[in-house]
Amino acid sequence: MLPGARSAIAACAAMDTKTCEPMIGVAFGAVFTRRPWGASRLRKDLDFLVRYLQPVSVNQEEMMRFSARVLAVMVLFILAGMTALADDTAKPKDAAKKSEAGSASTSATATSEAATKPQPAASALAPRPKPAPASSSSSMRGDNTPAVEAFLGYSYIRFTTDNRPIIPFPTVNIPDHFDLQGATEELTGNVTDWFGLVADFGQYNTWHRTPGVHAYTYLFGPQFSFRKNERLTPFVHALFGVASARGGQSLVGPAHRNAFADAIGVGLDVKAAKYVSLRLFQIDYLGTKFRDGHNNQQNNLRLSGGIVLRLGYPSAPLAASATCSVDKPEVWAGEPVKASVAPRNFDPKHTLKYEWTTNGGKVQGQGATVTVDTAGIAEGQSYNVSVRVTDPKSKNAVASCQTTFATRKRLPPTISCSANPASVIVGGAVAIHCDAGSPQGGPVSVASQSDCGVTGQGTDFTVDTAKLSPGSCAVQSTVTDDHQLTATTSTSFRVQAPPPPPPKPQPTAIELRLALHSIYFVTAQPTPANPTGGLVLSQQRTLIPVAADFKVYLESHPDAKLILEGHADPRGTPEYNQGLSERRVARTKAFLVEHGVPASSIETKAYGVQKNMTDAEVREAVNSNPDLTPGERQRILSNERLIILASNRRVDIALSTTGQTSIRHFPFSAEDALTLIGGREKPKPAARPAPRRARPAPGKAPRKAAPKKQQ
Repeated sequence: MLPGARSAIAACAAMDTKTCEPMIGVAFGAVFTRRPWGASRLRKDLDFLVRYLQPVSVNQEEMMRFSARVLAVMVLFILAGMTALADDTAKPKDAAKKSEAGSASTSATATSEAATKPQPAASALAPRPKPAPASSSSSMRGDNTPAVEAFLGYSYIRFTTDNRPIIPFPTVNIPDHFDLQGATEELTGNVTDWFGLVADFGQYNTWHRTPGVHAYTYLFGPQFSFRKNERLTPFVHALFGVASARGGQSLVGPAHRNAFADAIGVGLDVKAAKYVSLRLFQIDYLGTKFRDGHNNQQNNLRLSGGIVLRLGYPSAPLAASATCSVDKPEVWAGEPVKASVAPRNFDPKHTLKYEWTTNGGKVQGQGATVTVDTAGIAEGQSYNVSVRVTDPKSKNAVASCQTTFATRKRLPPTISCSANPASVIVGGAVAIHCDAGSPQGGPVSVASQSDCGVTGQGTDFTVDTAKLSPGSCAVQSTVTDDHQLTATTSTSFRVQAPPPPPPKPQPTAIELRLALHSIYFVTAQPTPANPTGGLVLSQQRTLIPVAADFKVYLESHPDAKLILEGHADPRGTPEYNQGLSERRVARTKAFLVEHGVPASSIETKAYGVQKNMTDAEVREAVNSNPDLTPGERQRILSNERLIILASNRRVDIALSTTGQTSIRHFPFSAEDALTLIGGREKPKPAARPAPRRARPAPGKAPRKAAPKKQQ
């Protein structure tokens, strides 16, 4: 074929321009240019072209060897991907060795095929993979990283010539770049989450041109992915291999050339589904080493985008699990229980987190073994102890388990009691005896009480009936063991009434006449500086008949006493109110003594605010006061707060012999009632005496006062 091509070119050189141009110009010029060469230009360079026909012509044997090497490399990469997929069920250490071996083999093949300077093996670029946690997968890849990713997409190449001819046409001026469009296929085997090996195959054409230029790339190398985000996966790669350029048919056959190529680029994949991602973009610097008679290097740009199929996810991991147990399935309440958990399928190199809970007592301690404090829980019940085991370094490594224990049911104690004698006259003694015990043999205690006021401790005690009323008295006895279990029983005895006492003497006329009334004081009176103040005239008039009648009553009852009880409203401090109530009873006693009552027959008590009348008692006293009309009661209760305070600034009077107490009716009808209520809390200052008029001298008439001016 070569001699024929040379003779055709020699014959074309002898032809005229119009005849040669369609034959040679179209055949060679259309390969890399947009228009045929001119005949004059063709003649000038024709001899030079003939010298390069031998290296440009197609060698069938060489093409077959090249195709075989490319096929072998692609098979190696496919095997590497299958090995990575199979490693999902193998040990991490074996997976790392196989991945490194596949990477080294692939790199060596790509380097020999490029026939250029040696490139480092892909395994040297990747760090030694760490074994994955047993809880997520047995491979070196995470759950979201597939074993193989297959990319198919559109590619655009801006092929830059730098205005230099490319062999086989070294002396022909051509454009500074070509626009190639086509498709790129990639097969990526992911060794780890971030490291994988890529086999890249692309085919590109110059469209809308006949004949056209066809370019092919066969690239291989490592890829580094960043999978921090579950949906977005940016990546970078460095690929090395072979680029092939082919022209259309001409008089001398097809033009063909192979050259070393490399691609360094970045891209971004967006996960659309579990098995499908969209490659939004892939930008590569594509370098080629075609002979151009200059520096034999072309700096090109490749843009790609398309669909990525994600295949070979890690096999389903062994689910993390845990088993719980207790050392004693049944205990007494208050006895500690030891609970343990045995986690399985967790990474033994990780520190696990244990979260214990129970509905029976309190969990004490942390870790795989804890103690349950059962103090205070009910007996005869079943309780749960649960634990949640998590691996802080693996979100999918979670397991829970639960176990149970029960508390024994304690039997309550027993008790029986008896009274001896069963009947007694008031004043006699009754012996109570109880038999009590616990079925568990623990200590017990017995307490007794009754509705008639009888109390006792222990299994034996004596009842004094001197203060009991005649009738039946039921004694209830309760036994309590050391675990607060109780039992109750009752016994009774009868108290017989003594002979009837002599009839009580009828009240005398003087006793009936002693209608005692409480005495009320002005606010904050008496004071320490004025101990006689605060007893207004209306209250003095109330005390005068009391003193007179009591003196007469003492003649027949010399042991009788008047009991004075002082009170104060609650507005002061406790100390102040106590002192104020003491001064009030002292002032009342002094007034009675002044009116003839012996001081020895008067007993005083000061309560401060301890026995104040309640709001309800004050309202009842107002409503039961016979001296008030309904309208007056309504007006008084409209100032209820003042009336309650005034009603507690008083001194009550009681008769010791009969127990008669004073009537607590506030003197609303008294002329100084407003002063007692609070209308006049301070006495008016005494009026100054009028100045004396000078007596007129004898014989002089007194001076007349000047008339007052009209206002």
